[in-house]
Amino acid sequence: MKSIDYTNMMWGPYVSKMKVEEHIIQRLLDDGEKLKEDKRTNNFNRALAGNLENQFKYNKETTEWYWSEMTPYLQCYRHGHCEYHNIIHHHVKFQPESLWVNFMKAGEFNPPHIHTSDLSFVLFLQVPEELEYERRQFEGTASGPGDVVFVHGEYNKPVWSGNVNLHFPKVGDLIIFPALTQHHVHPFQTKGVERVSVSGNLRYIKDKDWPNDYF
Repeated sequence: MKSIDYTNMMWGPYVSKMKVEEHIIQRLLDDGEKLKEDKRTNNFNRALAGNLENQFKYNKETTEWYWSEMTPYLQCYRHGHCEYHNIIHHHVKFQPESLWVNFMKAGEFNPPHIHTSDLSFVLFLQVPEELEYERRQFEGTASGPGDVVFVHGEYNKPVWSGNVNLHFPKVGDLIIFPALTQHHVHPFQTKGVERVSVSGNLRYIKDKDWPNDYF
């Protein structure tokens, strides 16, 4: 076979999955349970797209602590983002905007939506074993119950490119993605269990020395 020089031209948003340390998961889970005890004060449903009964915004103390813990994960995302898009790795500062916890029950879901910041994430704190069993029993052709689905572009036929990236989460999974990436979460049907996740948004603090088209 003739040797040919070529370059892969990366296409689509950069989505990264990492594993988060146990102490972060436990602190967010404990603080989230406390918020759940007082729904009137902390309810965040009106600000979110999700069809969930229990979604709560974290207080200032938890939020500041969490974003400080996130620094190495954000740095890892930035490194991968620059490598993926073949751009110069300038130092980037972030401005956190929001942080909330989701308690998802049977039949609840997140419809297709986007966020309004620069970067978003979802971190899974609790994933009952029953949900993995339910997903294994699923026989349909679409993504299964409880899947988190990221969508970019249009469906095509014959299939010459994939436009869907789906993921069935496990405890500790952190997924960071551009905020304008459309995504949704399928409902599950197993009653009596709860899946707990945390989501948040942040913005890049623009630097005058960056090229105008840097992001």
